[in-house]
Amino acid sequence: MDNNSVIKSQELEIQSEVDAEADESYVNAALEDGQTGNKSVQRKYATILTDENIQALMEIDIRSVSDFTSLSKAEATLLLSHLRWNVYDIREEWSAGAQSVRDSVGLLELDPPSDDNEYFCGACGESHPHKNFASVSCGHRICTRCWTSHINKIISEKPAAEWNLWLKCPVRVGLHASCPASVGLDTIERFASKREKFNYNQYLLRSYVDNRETMKWHPIQGSRCAIDLSPGSGNASVSCLRLVRFCWNCREDAHSPVDCKTAAKWLLENAVPCPKCKLRIPRNQDNSLKMKCLPCNYVFCWFCHVDWIEDMEGTGGDLHFCTFDAVLSDQRGKMSESDSNRYEDCYENWDSNELLMQKEQANLPKLDTIIQELSNTQLENVSQLKFILEAGLQIIECRRILKWTYVYGYYLREDEVGKQNLLKDTQERLKKFVKNLKHCLETNLQPFRYEEEPSKDFNAFRIKLTELTSLTRNHYENVVKDVENGLASVVSEGEASGSGRNQ
Repeated sequence: MDNNSVIKSQELEIQSEVDAEADESYVNAALEDGQTGNKSVQRKYATILTDENIQALMEIDIRSVSDFTSLSKAEATLLLSHLRWNVYDIREEWSAGAQSVRDSVGLLELDPPSDDNEYFCGACGESHPHKNFASVSCGHRICTRCWTSHINKIISEKPAAEWNLWLKCPVRVGLHASCPASVGLDTIERFASKREKFNYNQYLLRSYVDNRETMKWHPIQGSRCAIDLSPGSGNASVSCLRLVRFCWNCREDAHSPVDCKTAAKWLLENAVPCPKCKLRIPRNQDNSLKMKCLPCNYVFCWFCHVDWIEDMEGTGGDLHFCTFDAVLSDQRGKMSESDSNRYEDCYENWDSNELLMQKEQANLPKLDTIIQELSNTQLENVSQLKFILEAGLQIIECRRILKWTYVYGYYLREDEVGKQNLLKDTQERLKKFVKNLKHCLETNLQPFRYEEEPSKDFNAFRIKLTELTSLTRNHYENVVKDVENGLASVVSEGEASGSGRNQ
């Protein structure tokens, strides 16, 4: 991303998130990209952008276009919003024919209105003192009352996607035609109400992000953050604020090492989007309809998506009325016995690792508390204690990867026995690494919490936990690489390298 000097957002790998806070003023991100030709998973940076960051980037483009075209900043903003915020294309088109570009976006070049003491408003036709009017590039004199009414009505009633079409001078220049002169940001800032000004500025922010190939909005509904990621990053998962990890390409739950198509197929059958924040969450293994979204704490019905609490009002708090009758039971009834067993085994492991991952995520604040405690007794510098949080975060990522390896295994063909066996061995090894790391993090760490003085054994613990984290991470990265390669090391009779139903 160019001009990073204006950006105040943080760029940190997930392993270094020691002092992160769940606040919009402090955001960070990390990206993991599994490239099949690499020795291990590459770690790259993504940048989380707040509204202020996006505005700063917009200002750079606005100044650039303004300087190149000799237009005012308001006119340059109008030009950019009409032409998809593509500075390069604007330069090319402007050089080829500036007048044609002006006409296409409604930037006319007409003589300014005369300085008469009075004038007749081109919209309402009433006479007004000269000082009570404003014009856009067409020069038509419109009274302040008509401008306010015209702008507020369009922004409040028309879809945002149509604002550039409707925000024109209100003067009629023919029986069925309006003046083609566009209304710029300076006029909107002058006459729009406070709410409409805010809405229009949000529209500019969203149009800027929506038209950038390297930017996407955070998938949580209502989030005020965008993500900036360098192009050509492949199958990438992005994490922010320690709360949500998602795929850059499909904006669903992070699903490495399986591809977006396979993940979408599985999620369609086994997860549902939260009606409030839109994140997909897995179905309860006990087939109960009551669902709770942990990121936003919304409780709803799996099938009808209504608010669970509101729907139970008047029923004594125990009943939820729904016509749905156990989707999983119906699905299993249509399967053969072997397919049903494979499905149940896969779903049980997938859901189990999802729940364990959520449990570890919920434990992160406790690790932060422990780090603060140890900074008073063992190591004063909090950054020297980040190895504790790194271990916790690594366990979370291993649970996430394990969860999706079971989906990968479910979609392998029945005759791919070699791959199935290798995958099971790989999963068991990774689970052992996670078990050892978790034991060291939880059991071996606890005694130091109650030490009142620096312990001579703390450095040995630090070395051990750091080494276990590194070993676990290496195996985790190898699992990602191997599965994304289609377990290509397995070649047996009747089984082609890299084949599989999810390839």
